[in-house]
Amino acid sequence: MKKKILSVVLAALMVVACMAGCGKKDEAQKVSMAFCTWTGYSPMFIAKEKGYFSDAGIDMDIQVIEDESTYTSLITKGSIQFLATAVDPNIKMFTNGADDRYLLTMDNSNGADGLVATADIKTLDDLAGKTVALDKSASSYYFFLTALEKDSSLTEDDIEVLDMGDTTEAGLAFMAGNVDAAIMWEPELSEALESVEGAHAVVTSADYPDTIMDSLVVNTKFAEENPEIVEAVCEAWYKAVDFLNSNPDEAYELMASGFEEVSAEDIAADCEGLEIFGKAENEALLSGSNGKSIIDISQDMADFWMEKGECKTTDLTDFFSLVK
Repeated sequence: MKKKILSVVLAALMVVACMAGCGKKDEAQKVSMAFCTWTGYSPMFIAKEKGYFSDAGIDMDIQVIEDESTYTSLITKGSIQFLATAVDPNIKMFTNGADDRYLLTMDNSNGADGLVATADIKTLDDLAGKTVALDKSASSYYFFLTALEKDSSLTEDDIEVLDMGDTTEAGLAFMAGNVDAAIMWEPELSEALESVEGAHAVVTSADYPDTIMDSLVVNTKFAEENPEIVEAVCEAWYKAVDFLNSNPDEAYELMASGFEEVSAEDIAADCEGLEIFGKAENEALLSGSNGKSIIDISQDMADFWMEKGECKTTDLTDFFSLVK
């Protein structure tokens, strides 16, 4: 009799435990990502608002951080797990010790960045002795130096380069009349052309393909321990790009929602000068089927910065280890 009662009690306890277990939902894994205010990254807000992250069991915290100089320590320490920033700063960070890995290319600037100058500066050679504002930590610096090397007789030493530490601030300095020219991106680029008499774009990113691209990287340890989360984040990005392509008006609203003082109209204007890469574009870029591969493009950047003393190595083998 006692055995029977004991069996009934155990069975009841098992039922209660099962009910409790079945009723308990798996907690979403908290993950953080950082990037600055730039339209090319903003499809991540689509992924968050449309539930692409949460559907995959991810509680995604997106942090908008304008000071890009902090990114290396954040991604290396694992304070953030994912980082979206330009390819060539990513290359410099990695070759100088950042513990991260490449996942995908997010966008390519095709006119959304440019060198805007006063009316008297008609060519790159006219920059001799002039003051140019830019952000040396941004990919626009690589774009600027590439333009000088390819299409002028000047070097950086022939120009007074003012490092603003922020691309937006560089544009504002030009619009305030404090410098002769500036490397800027949208929306400041269009604003400067419209508001400053005689202002014009001497060159833009459309003139130098593959110099200003953005990529998504992940902390190495996190990637090794959470491959399923890494894959889900990439898939969320691809879904967001698909949504952008099929529902642009709604997408622009969602993309603007995560930034301060950025409107859907600003996003739409920026997208005119951007190529935002989905899954098919990333596969083609990785293989190089439509031209240079992202690996070759990145190698060019590493070689360039090695010559400038900005990289400690040009070996990118580990950087691309997750996608090879």
